[in-house]
Amino acid sequence: MPDQTKLSYPTSPTRPDTFEWDNDQRVLEMSDPPVLTPDGEYQLERSALSLSIASGFVLAALGILIGITAGSQIVLFDGFYTFLGIGLSWMARRVAFLVKSGPTTRYPFGREALTPLIIGLEGVALLATCTYATFNAVLTIIHGGSRLPSGWAVGYALVAIVLPTGVWWHMRRTARQSELVAAEATQWLAGGMLGMGMLVGFFFARVIAGTAWTPAARFVDPSLVIVASLLFLIPPIRMIRSTFFELVEGSPDNDLQGPAREAVDEVAERFSIGEHQLRMTKIGRKFYVEIEFLVGPEWNVRQSDEVRRALARRLELLPHDLWLTVEFTAERIVGT
Repeated sequence: MPDQTKLSYPTSPTRPDTFEWDNDQRVLEMSDPPVLTPDGEYQLERSALSLSIASGFVLAALGILIGITAGSQIVLFDGFYTFLGIGLSWMARRVAFLVKSGPTTRYPFGREALTPLIIGLEGVALLATCTYATFNAVLTIIHGGSRLPSGWAVGYALVAIVLPTGVWWHMRRTARQSELVAAEATQWLAGGMLGMGMLVGFFFARVIAGTAWTPAARFVDPSLVIVASLLFLIPPIRMIRSTFFELVEGSPDNDLQGPAREAVDEVAERFSIGEHQLRMTKIGRKFYVEIEFLVGPEWNVRQSDEVRRALARRLELLPHDLWLTVEFTAERIVGT
């Protein structure tokens, strides 16, 4: 029978800055900042998502109200886009709680797959919003454009720069450790860029109003919607692509594969194991690593434990929840 092990995320407040191999004095120096425990990460994630929901409610209410009263499609689009984000943020917050609860009898491997799933749903919803907004803006241009932006619309543009940028700045540190928060932070950064685009567009429309270019000013607002929608297509497409690769258990990105392969190769060389097969995938925070080593008939359980401990010490330093399976066989490994 193959010898297997499963390693959960370490429970100490921080990971050690150094560690030593069992059988020699080799020390691996770590320069990365301390990594929080799952509980600490969850609290930061929960706080960041709560801030996103509260800020989104304020911006969405302003956008919908001013967009209707001022007759500005771009402001109304931003308001509805943000309002949609509130629901998605609440779903992300709920998913963070479910993932944090860990494995259960019904879900023995945990519910980490909910993380890429909710990110994919966010991507689909945002993609649909951008598509509808573009279609509506094209109809507005066909029917002669919209009225010139009012002072209220300009004021909203200023708020739409300051508030999203501030939220993004606050969330950016947590985003390094949470894919859910990273998705939220990306949306807020895009929102700040849209606010800047609105302000520039409104200023341009006011400048050309009263000149020979006055008729063109009526097309500034719907044109901004089209440009913003096209720019906003990139993040949701990336979110959907990422979701697809994770849910079909594709190989993780090279920045995660590289250190893992290096660690496995070093451990194999240290224990004089010539042939091995490595499989990896990532779902949410969980990083699945399956390694099969080809060993000789003289191999024993004590050596297996030493290899397992060495691998665990190396791989647990990666910023993910590690699920490690190690197998040893005396038969030729198929596929290598």
